[in-house]
Amino acid sequence: MPQEQRFDDPLQVRLACREDRLDVFPSTTINGYLCVNLVMMDAASAGDFQRFCQLNRVACPLLATLPAGDTRCPEDWARDCELTTDLRSYDIIEHGRVTRSVTQVSDLVDERTVSFLIGSSVSFDGLLEEHGWRPTWGPCIYDTSRACEAVGPYAGNMAVTMRSFPSAIAEQVAAFTAHFPDCHGGPIVRNDPAVLGIADEQDFLLPPPQDAPIPTGDERLYWACGITPSRVAQAACLPLMIVHSPGNALVTDVPTMDLYKD
Repeated sequence: MPQEQRFDDPLQVRLACREDRLDVFPSTTINGYLCVNLVMMDAASAGDFQRFCQLNRVACPLLATLPAGDTRCPEDWARDCELTTDLRSYDIIEHGRVTRSVTQVSDLVDERTVSFLIGSSVSFDGLLEEHGWRPTWGPCIYDTSRACEAVGPYAGNMAVTMRSFPSAIAEQVAAFTAHFPDCHGGPIVRNDPAVLGIADEQDFLLPPPQDAPIPTGDERLYWACGITPSRVAQAACLPLMIVHSPGNALVTDVPTMDLYKD
């Protein structure tokens, strides 16, 4: 198991990613900051993808679309942040197939590359921990049978993230996370994976960090997941796209509580 790594400032997390010094998921190294998922593609494919995100906001809470050729994260989001180097891992997708994972993509972008920043539910994981609501199991990621609204070549099903909690706090967790629609909001399903088309709870897109089973009596909460837009764009079989590797969202300087909505 890798050693725990903790930082006091999101910039330190990004620098550790840039210098390839991080051995764990970035969101686990610091609490309380907005984490965003990344999708990059050629400008010719970007208009329909932006519309897809707008029509499927729960699964794809699009927070920013950068102009073609711009790979610098806005300064008010993250200082000294270069999107091509400051994520821990990127998946390269060519004609619908993940061909490799790399730690920087500077050589793969050009003046036609459009970058999309999409909210992630890992943004509130640290806040749940601070409230004493740490999940007893998960997170893990599943595919579902719940279809997204299609736009042009972009069509497919929603992915979900599942975390389990003791019944005594599950309602509080659900209510609290509902105040963060820019990070997928509250859970879309509780305790009923069958309604999402999940027939086998061991059929993970991304397995949980634990080997142990879910504690008896715990509630399963399912949130829309930020790898949905990546999977939909992958299914569109674009010649080239770049996405964050699952679990490797970019840590920004924006406090997650700044996104709290009544």
